[in-house]
Amino acid sequence: MMHLWRFIQERYPLFITIPLCIIITVSLIPTTDTGKYHNHLLLTLLAVLTTWLGLLLLRAADDLHSIQADRDKSPQRGLVTGYIQSAALRRNCIFILVLLLFLHAQNWIGVVIICLLVGYYWLWFKLSSRSPIMLRPFGSNLIFAIIPFYIGAVHEVPWQIESLYFAGFLYFAVIAHEYAHNVQPSNGNEHERGRTSPPLNYTQFMGAKGTALLAGLLFASSFICGAIMAIILNEMSFLIALITHMLVNTYLIGMLIYHPTSRLARKFYVLGFTFFIIPLAVRIIVKALNKVNIHW
Repeated sequence: MMHLWRFIQERYPLFITIPLCIIITVSLIPTTDTGKYHNHLLLTLLAVLTTWLGLLLLRAADDLHSIQADRDKSPQRGLVTGYIQSAALRRNCIFILVLLLFLHAQNWIGVVIICLLVGYYWLWFKLSSRSPIMLRPFGSNLIFAIIPFYIGAVHEVPWQIESLYFAGFLYFAVIAHEYAHNVQPSNGNEHERGRTSPPLNYTQFMGAKGTALLAGLLFASSFICGAIMAIILNEMSFLIALITHMLVNTYLIGMLIYHPTSRLARKFYVLGFTFFIIPLAVRIIVKALNKVNIHW
């Protein structure tokens, strides 16, 4: 477990990943109250733990798959230097997977979802190198489209239309965030390097302006899914938070397309992360306040 802990410290920091998984999981608990299972504390804790462990497994699998590439791009990483042993990390990942299956032994839908994701990502890492670089985020982030359906399965609530819109909201936002993370203004000789070597990132493939525009289109897709969901469920607080954030993101996208700079790119990256976190956090707060009012 020592090497797993080293990996978590380096590549999956607790102060970021735990709040992220709590917000995503708690905010996506289905609104339909079925009595016995809905909002049950143990089931919610299970969903949070599974989401955290699932994303940890995906991060570890991605880094294990990319060791050779990281020898050039990120030679300081533990898996490259040997500070984190790849064999030990693989064994820990297998243990976590077995643990997840055991925890869901009484929920066959949860087991099916986990097995399908394992099979999908096994194929993905086998075939991803053959796919165009600009399309890879759509394949690597599929888990975020599955999380809303998984949470419904854990709480034994029939899947509803809101799960579909939440899936789109999360999926497109996370992909947009990945592109936003890679908006890198040209340093002058970037195009010259691009003629002699394959693209190493999205900016080298389509430029900072093109990457910012693509991220903007994906943020818009996420916004549409989130807005439809909010209207269906009559959640105006969520909608207001989402509209406000979309306006700020749109302004930054326009600035990056007009004149991309490193300072604007950093802001865009941070706002890409908060695009789905803030509205989901608002949803949790409003639901909690409504419960307090009901009890009073």
